[in-house]
Amino acid sequence: MQLTFINGSPRPAKSNTGRLMEHFIRGFLETAGNTCQTEFLARHRKNLDALAENFASSENVIIGFPLYVDAMPGSVKEFIEALEPLSGSKQLPALGFVIQCGFPETAHLRFVERYCAKLTRRLGCRPLGCILKGGCEGLDVQPDFLTAKYYLAFQAIGLHFGKTGIFDETLLKKLAHPENLKAENMLQIIPFINQGLWDAQMEKNGALNKSFDRPLIP
Repeated sequence: MQLTFINGSPRPAKSNTGRLMEHFIRGFLETAGNTCQTEFLARHRKNLDALAENFASSENVIIGFPLYVDAMPGSVKEFIEALEPLSGSKQLPALGFVIQCGFPETAHLRFVERYCAKLTRRLGCRPLGCILKGGCEGLDVQPDFLTAKYYLAFQAIGLHFGKTGIFDETLLKKLAHPENLKAENMLQIIPFINQGLWDAQMEKNGALNKSFDRPLIP
């Protein structure tokens, strides 16, 4: 089975999307004969037609990208528009998506998931569905016990896809948890995010003592 993974993150080399998909691809390649080609959308911005041709000639395509405040990156939308001439063509690839965001709740991803499903129908591709994961901000600084669960889940989904050509719905639902957080959960998570991400970066830059400054207030 052949797979083309298009990494739509604006940060191609160090993206959280890429980190997650490394493990999916590892599982996918465990099946003998499977091959995967990775393309970075950020490196094709000046020649989207060539990437669209690669898309059209693939057997399976997964497009991965982060969610930025409930919207896909503009570069991904630009690539999608470049696929419009292919709509209705014969023998287009099966198409799936990996969408991740920093928000811990998967509910933030549901609207763009619906958009991707509609896009797949309009192109005429066989739908693979969407792999959704929240809580992915700063994967490189999150504790190992959290990231290990994410990575093992992606590897398991990739392994199943490599054997069957479909995403395992049970694994997708497990990975997408939690859909929504309760108030008591937020009280636990927010201090961790503030300390582990924002405070750590401010301390690194010698600005922690300015975290409550209000420079725009007269």
